[in-house]
Amino acid sequence: AADRVKGHFAALGETAGGKEGREAMGVADVQRVEREWRREREAAQARQDTMARQLRNVRAELSMFEDTLREKNPRVLMEELLPKLRRELVEAEQKEKDLGKGADALQSELQGLETKVRGCADLEREKERTLTGLRQVAKEHRQNIMALEKRLSDLDSEERALHDARADLLRRSVLEDIDVPLLRGGLEALQDLAEAPSQQAAAPTQGGDAGGEAAAGLAVDFSALPEEKQAASTGPAAKMLEDEYKAELERLRVEMHRLSPNLKAIEQIQGVAENVQNAARDADAARREIEDIDQRFEQVRQARKQRFVDCFTKVAAEIGHVYKRLTANTAGLHAEGGLAYLDLEDTEDPFNGGVKFTAMPPAKRFRDMHLLSGGEKTLAAMALLFAVHAYQKPPFMVLDEVDAALDANNVRALAGYVEQAECQTIVISLKDRFFVRGEALVGVWK
Repeated sequence: AADRVKGHFAALGETAGGKEGREAMGVADVQRVEREWRREREAAQARQDTMARQLRNVRAELSMFEDTLREKNPRVLMEELLPKLRRELVEAEQKEKDLGKGADALQSELQGLETKVRGCADLEREKERTLTGLRQVAKEHRQNIMALEKRLSDLDSEERALHDARADLLRRSVLEDIDVPLLRGGLEALQDLAEAPSQQAAAPTQGGDAGGEAAAGLAVDFSALPEEKQAASTGPAAKMLEDEYKAELERLRVEMHRLSPNLKAIEQIQGVAENVQNAARDADAARREIEDIDQRFEQVRQARKQRFVDCFTKVAAEIGHVYKRLTANTAGLHAEGGLAYLDLEDTEDPFNGGVKFTAMPPAKRFRDMHLLSGGEKTLAAMALLFAVHAYQKPPFMVLDEVDAALDANNVRALAGYVEQAECQTIVISLKDRFFVRGEALVGVWK
């Protein structure tokens, strides 16, 4: 109980240390209450320790007296010590009751403090929720203010850009001798606007102010335009009208360029003719190079095909004999071997298709290769390997546990074939029927 009170007082010190917490708990100073409670708890603990020590002493004396009684006259000692022991026992029981009442009072006080702590915690959570909501609202307001400030800055930049564009258009109209009707201002203002760039080059700040003041003092007269074009001053309609004007200006510019005489037409025609001749020579050279490359490619392709056909013809001729030798007497005594043969899927162009390998074990009907057993597939694969070696003999072979899926008859047949092979063979095997046929044996032992 004391440890629980300590834990709750630690939490109470964190959550109810402020003014609102003291008011919610109904005390003036939480720290003072905590100090008083600690003193009372320490005093109660000291009383409890004293009582426990006295009980231990009484029990020790009682044990000692019992030992003495065994040695001396029990009756005399009992008459002398029994009243004293009874008094001490009554006093110890009374002190134990007093300590129990103190513990009950502390427990009641602890329950009251726990209730106050829960109230303070609820109040703190409510204040925290309110504070969180206010922070969220303040965050949203700050974001809105930042967005508005950014929008205002963008509008200011756009306004300055529009003013600069208007001043530039008016300046260009003066430089290009375009008559612009004005409602306010005159030729002098336009001349000042045309001179603004030169002034700005000499003094950028003063020149920019002069150009802006000159442009602001001018008002263009749009009364000569049709009413629908005057109404299209802003929005998508103004953008569409601007695009139409730009397209018309571009058309007029192209038309003017087309109507103007080209004094260098003869030189340009000669240059174009020379470029055509150079391109024709390059095209002829490229065509001849392509034909030469195609011819060499066809020669290489035919040579590759011929080499493949030679290899395939040799392997296809040997596969049947090799497979028959490997599978002879595997199905029983004096049994003939199986059949195996190779076919091209595309005889005209072998590289467009694959090679189909068919194997029929002895005493078995025709089945696809994937339906054969593991041992039958192993013998078929070994027959294909030995048939390829018939086309180009290797200096030696390494067979790593190829007999793992073979039975005794198949192992004997494979060992006999390997023994008669014309090249040196290194065999890794765990079956004695295989490795006993070798000329040398190397064992690995742990």
